[in-house]
Amino acid sequence: MKPDVIIDIDQLPDSALVKVKDICSLARRSRASIWRDVQAGRLPRPIRIGSYSARWRAADVRRFLAGTSS
Repeated sequence: MKPDVIIDIDQLPDSALVKVKDICSLARRSRASIWRDVQAGRLPRPIRIGSYSARWRAADVRRFLAGTSS
């Protein structure tokens, strides 16, 4: 099994798309907690790239991790 690799969010361009799995690793929170943050408005709604795929812009993730919601 391949170990989880934490991305370096600071090195990504603002428009890069980030998976929920990476946000979970960076924020040290569960998927359910991330989706609760979306519902509460702490993290913007993701961009849907398919029926079951969602991604967030790196700029939005950085603001979320810094505690400064959009």
